[in-house]
Amino acid sequence: MPLSANTLIHFTDEKENLKAILQENFRVFNCREEVNFTKGPVRYFVPMVSFCDIPLSEIKAHISKYGRYGIGLTKEWAVRNRLNPVLYIAKGSHLAESYRDAFIHYTARSKRRDGKLTDEQKSVADIVRYIKNYEADLTRKGTTIKNYRFSDEREWRYVPPFKIVYDMFVPQDQYEKEGQHFDDLLTDLRLTFEPNDIKYIIINDEDEIGEFIDHLRHTKGNKYSLHDIERLTTRILTSAQIEQDI
Repeated sequence: MPLSANTLIHFTDEKENLKAILQENFRVFNCREEVNFTKGPVRYFVPMVSFCDIPLSEIKAHISKYGRYGIGLTKEWAVRNRLNPVLYIAKGSHLAESYRDAFIHYTARSKRRDGKLTDEQKSVADIVRYIKNYEADLTRKGTTIKNYRFSDEREWRYVPPFKIVYDMFVPQDQYEKEGQHFDDLLTDLRLTFEPNDIKYIIINDEDEIGEFIDHLRHTKGNKYSLHDIERLTTRILTSAQIEQDI
């Protein structure tokens, strides 16, 4: 069995979030990141949509951490939309130290007179939006898992091109002061997909199947063909089914 899948899955813990994705595609949100390069952690917010590259048979643990609802899309769709796997770094590694030094040298200490970065400097800074620690503490739903191995998630990310959104990432202290402003910049950004791009729609249990079929027919009836909608209804899986049967 391959270690990675031909499908990238985005999970959410709210039913209404999945309905919104099916209705209006993926919205891009500022997500908090904490990366430890060498010494103390660096905290910042990155506009992104995240996915995991895990075979369906291996996602039981992922469901328990990130939610019982999800949508799986093809790798071909991911490549067309220029998603990229996350770069996992170990704290204190030579690579972590090298990137920290390059980032400081080419961006933090050498801005233009107007305080903005050149496109070349943004290219160096862009890499930080794809970096995550190989291993660190994970806190979800009030529970902390010590030394969680993030690399097991095989995360892929979509982040908007830096030439479209100037605020490539926002330091945590700045976001805490002006978070609404930075969120508003992303209001109209969408990561779109078509019916043929969808491999799975994951819901909680069988009792919700009819609800989601009605939702697809109601929200996509004037955009998707009847054949597309009927085909999507056959791609609905439940978390309960995955936990019990796969």
